[in-house]
Amino acid sequence: MPRRSLSAVLALTLAGTGCAAQARSADSPTLKIGYFQGAVAGPEAVVAADPGLSSHVKAKIELRPIDSGVAGMAQLRAGAFPVVSGVGNPPFVGAFSSGTDVEVVFAESIDESGLVVSDAIRSNADLRKVGVLVGSTLDFQLRGWLKSQGLTGRVQIASFASEAAEAAAWKAHKIDAVYISQSFLIELKKHGGRVLTTAADIARLGYAAVNLLAVSRTYAAKNRDLVQQLVCQVSQAQTLVHGDQAAKYVRPAARFLGVRPDDAVEATKSYPYIPAAEETGWLQGTDGRAASGRLAANFQRTGEFLVTQGRAKAVPSIAQIAAHIDPGFWAKAQAGGCS
Repeated sequence: MPRRSLSAVLALTLAGTGCAAQARSADSPTLKIGYFQGAVAGPEAVVAADPGLSSHVKAKIELRPIDSGVAGMAQLRAGAFPVVSGVGNPPFVGAFSSGTDVEVVFAESIDESGLVVSDAIRSNADLRKVGVLVGSTLDFQLRGWLKSQGLTGRVQIASFASEAAEAAAWKAHKIDAVYISQSFLIELKKHGGRVLTTAADIARLGYAAVNLLAVSRTYAAKNRDLVQQLVCQVSQAQTLVHGDQAAKYVRPAARFLGVRPDDAVEATKSYPYIPAAEETGWLQGTDGRAASGRLAANFQRTGEFLVTQGRAKAVPSIAQIAAHIDPGFWAKAQAGGCS
């Protein structure tokens, strides 16, 4: 990805609130991004922590922690920030189905979650009560997996407002299993947890968990150059954290994650970020239309899930779905539009 040299080195500062800001000229715009803390270094944290990457985003970056995709979408709608990184497909589809004017500009990763159980759970038949983050991509995957295993109605689902709360409930033996993200898997394994099935296993059953870079459509329309810069650097960050110098980029980002740098390096090195070669296929089909891409098909299945949960009145049409997927930023990046 070509880059333009700068005449000065830009420093990053960390505010007391836990937000990151680029030290730029006083008249630079501010770009607030909702993001998830945890062991995995998200691309937004990597960009914010690295002067070389952040210098290509012509704004002061501020990272705002969120507890869930549902909360992130609600905060975006309320104007707290115009961008959310790492939001899953159910919160995203639920948001635009209920009127939030938001679009996907980049598909970041396939979730690396797992169903964690104790040694007392020997098989699927032993499951009684499973915890999950309510309304999340994990919720979507767990219910899909239970359906595929003939366990719908036989296993109770305990809904939690945060993954930290469900992890604590599992440790306290209040639930016998928890379907939880990679950020917490490492910790729970240290407490004797065993992974019964993974997000990759469930994705093969047709219930993919996709984490997205979502932007307010109004903001994207008014700030296309800035959003383009962000897409370019997020893509670059995802490539770098799986490269030979991964630790160089992951360790500084740990300051925003709330974990030790070594833990961030370990959790991030195998995290399934979508390879650049596969990105186009998620955003659009071979005919160049968002309506025929993998995301559109995934969002339609997600809409069906939301309807069954009573969180959407109707499954959005493919045309409605496509209106909330913008492949243009990635297409421009591929055509040399990154600087």
